[in-house]
Amino acid sequence: MMEPRFFYAGGLPTPRRVGAWPPGFRCKAPDARPHTQPPHRLSGGFPLQSLAGIVLFVAALFYTSVAGFAQTAIRDQINRERQESVGSFFEEKTLEKARKFIRQDSTYYVGHMLEGAFLFFRANDELGFNRAIAPLQKAMDLIEKDFNRDLRTRSSNFNTYARVYPLHFDYGLITYFLNRCYQNVERQEEAMRVLYHVRDRNLQMETATDSYNTMAWIYHRNRMYTSERFSFLKNSVTENVAMANKLLDSAIRKLKIDLPLVNGMFDPTFLNRQYLSTFYYKAMIHDYLLDIDSATLYYNILLENNAHSSNNYAHFKMAMGEFEEAEKFFRDAEVREQRLEKSTKEYFYMRGTLETYRGQPQMADTLLSNVLREQGSTPGYGWHCIGLARARHYEGLTAESQERITKAARFQELHIGTTWGQEQYNLAVASLQYLNHVRFRQEFMFENDEWYFWLNPLNWFRWLKHTLAIRHHKMILANLVAENPEREQVLYSIFSPENLINFDEVYSLIDGFGTRYFISLYERRLATDKRPNVKKYYRYYLGKLHLADGDEEKARSYFESVLNDEQIKDPFETLLLARTYEGLAHATEGEVREEYMLKLYKLYPQLLPYSGLPMSFQLSVDGPEELREQLEDQLNDTELNFTDASNSPQATVSITAHAAGGWAVRYRVELNGETLQQGEWIVPAADLEKTGRLLAYRFMGIYKNTLGEELPPLKPVKEKEAA
Repeated sequence: MMEPRFFYAGGLPTPRRVGAWPPGFRCKAPDARPHTQPPHRLSGGFPLQSLAGIVLFVAALFYTSVAGFAQTAIRDQINRERQESVGSFFEEKTLEKARKFIRQDSTYYVGHMLEGAFLFFRANDELGFNRAIAPLQKAMDLIEKDFNRDLRTRSSNFNTYARVYPLHFDYGLITYFLNRCYQNVERQEEAMRVLYHVRDRNLQMETATDSYNTMAWIYHRNRMYTSERFSFLKNSVTENVAMANKLLDSAIRKLKIDLPLVNGMFDPTFLNRQYLSTFYYKAMIHDYLLDIDSATLYYNILLENNAHSSNNYAHFKMAMGEFEEAEKFFRDAEVREQRLEKSTKEYFYMRGTLETYRGQPQMADTLLSNVLREQGSTPGYGWHCIGLARARHYEGLTAESQERITKAARFQELHIGTTWGQEQYNLAVASLQYLNHVRFRQEFMFENDEWYFWLNPLNWFRWLKHTLAIRHHKMILANLVAENPEREQVLYSIFSPENLINFDEVYSLIDGFGTRYFISLYERRLATDKRPNVKKYYRYYLGKLHLADGDEEKARSYFESVLNDEQIKDPFETLLLARTYEGLAHATEGEVREEYMLKLYKLYPQLLPYSGLPMSFQLSVDGPEELREQLEDQLNDTELNFTDASNSPQATVSITAHAAGGWAVRYRVELNGETLQQGEWIVPAADLEKTGRLLAYRFMGIYKNTLGEELPPLKPVKEKEAA
């Protein structure tokens, strides 16, 4: 879920010119009077002062007065120049002006504020945000020191408030940028201290930093931790979320208290949006808790006022199992929620997951490859690598998937403006690491189904290597789940706003651990969950669990109930439908099994090589006799079955010499006149020995260019690395 930003259209005031202050506004100089001790007096009461001392005192007083006036003049000049010539925070001249202002008066907050804001928007990594912290912290210290009384001024008198409002506005900017920097580098204690400063000044209009709302956000974002990690936190997820809700109630109470002071000074629409800002967070909390009625109430209010986050509402729809609506709002977020600030663009990652659900992993590959190419190694790179790894996993490109997930594991991701955290990141990486290693073993078995397989000691060694790797990654996954305090709320519910792995991956977490326990858990959830669109997934899980428990009859019953669901033909249920066909094929035999395998092949063929279900084809190869026999032998060494049965798909292959050298291999898979797969590729003569195995994958819609998991050594991730 994404956090709202200060700079969004139609909401809080946007400083299009940096600090465009009202004409004639002048910052008053700080109290420049020297701090002196009262002179020691004799018993007679006459001050013990020499003439020289009196002269020095008068001279010092005169110098101080002159310095105070000079400082006031300098600050007036800075204010005028800021108003007239300082443009966007993004422009290089803003940094030049900031440094000039600091040279003119290093005790005035404006120069430090402008420098910090410029560095904030330039930051791409932890180092960049840490660089921005120093000037922003200094700006906050200086504005509080010099203008503390003005910052605490509350008044319903327009003239009184108009005098201090520019300072309140700048203070909001400074604390907003500083708080964001601390959050982005996971210095949550300091982020909370900034918010305490804002809260304690009790501004009658918090124009940039919503103190209570942002404190609620920090509690919710760090809900998995306890006071051992950050002292302000409670000691459980439940307590932290409850505290976040309590702070949101405090935000609404403050708005009601402040209303008599600001009513009439600001446009009513703007005042209304102050409440909507809090409702934004309320919707997020209730969505997380799966309080469907309350979340729906708040989201409807936000939608009616065009104050919603399309991204967050899409997450809500996804948690409800309404994938078509989710995809619509994720697409809307790409346009509506482009931000000037760096942030994790959740919608690209989530759209990739939805494309795999729709049976179009190649579309997810294209989308995320383009995103990575454009963004380079900026915040979000790691998440998008995970999304691309998932897409390639479902394309059957396991080695390429593993390459991407390894890059994600090595990348130091910053989780900016999102509730997505390092624990979720680690779990997403670990789940795909595990599934890819399972696939490596499955590919090894698929490619090598010779009758003498187990007579070859090398095959034993490779099988054992894969098995040990699978167990290793399974234990990593098990430990992450065991240490996850919100597994019941987020993971076992399959779809949740904070669950960033898909339903296949969730099942991989529970597979092999307490089958009877999870049967009981999902039977209970099936009876009590208020999300009708999610129940078919519970039934699918129950079918898988009963199949693992050896009860094929119950498994078939649950799988068939999934097929009977009225929404199973929704395009976004393609992966679920394919997995259900796979489950039914495992729970049946003979012609019924073949029928379900054929349905799976037509729907999501990339899953079949990893299903343990050998697909049957009628095979016809045309070409030079020696090459034809070699290709047939290679195909027969795979797990594919070749038969004369007329109800099996017809695979036709032709091999011809290519003008540029090598061989052109053309193939087509048809059934009842319908073309299911077709293609052509040029094979160098030196690679003919693996052509048959690659062709077996292409019959399944998997476009591998090489076999095995070996890839070139990874290079360190560099700035602006191409995808």
